[in-house]
Amino acid sequence: MIKAHENGNAMVYILIAVALFGALTLTLSRQNSNADGQDLSDELVALYSTELLEYIASAQNVVGMMLSTGTTIDELDFVLPNDPAFNTPPNIHKVFHPQGGGLNHRPNIKDDIATDAASQWVINRNVNVEWTTSPSDDILFTAYFINRDICANINEQITGESTIPATSNPHANYFLNTGNTDLDITECADCDGYATLCVENDTGNNYSLYNIIAAR
Repeated sequence: MIKAHENGNAMVYILIAVALFGALTLTLSRQNSNADGQDLSDELVALYSTELLEYIASAQNVVGMMLSTGTTIDELDFVLPNDPAFNTPPNIHKVFHPQGGGLNHRPNIKDDIATDAASQWVINRNVNVEWTTSPSDDILFTAYFINRDICANINEQITGESTIPATSNPHANYFLNTGNTDLDITECADCDGYATLCVENDTGNNYSLYNIIAAR
């Protein structure tokens, strides 16, 4: 006959095993994250690459529709839903507002895609891209600080090559909304002509997917 304390001991061992299994699962999950030196599976890389490109395509469609129905580039308003002025009329020119463009706002980049606490979707309207039609400032929509493998996969989808062009300066100079360094051929020769491309910075530790969401 099994004694009561033996039943209790067996239950303790089971709970310990469950706890150890949970800790192992968490460790493996973290090891599969996309921090530097860690890899995603090919399937996840392809999935997340497509997800980023689809969101950019959605944003392009929204902005294109707004521009075709009377909103000017200068009137495009990227005020975010958490901004106190988000619901202050008029709302027709607000890209993320349901009475404007209605673009779904994604405040963060998924953990498996992001590689830094600074990872984010960011708008910068202070930079001119040389291969647009005028020297006036364009509007860049960028996934900032993303996984390198995803970056390479995106470029393969766009250009047929997984090569990642390098910029000559930190990406904050071009893509953050505080940057105002024009993106010209001297800054990134291999970017010439591409409205969407993933690039690495001058030190090779930041990969950003930019899109010219509105060009002048």
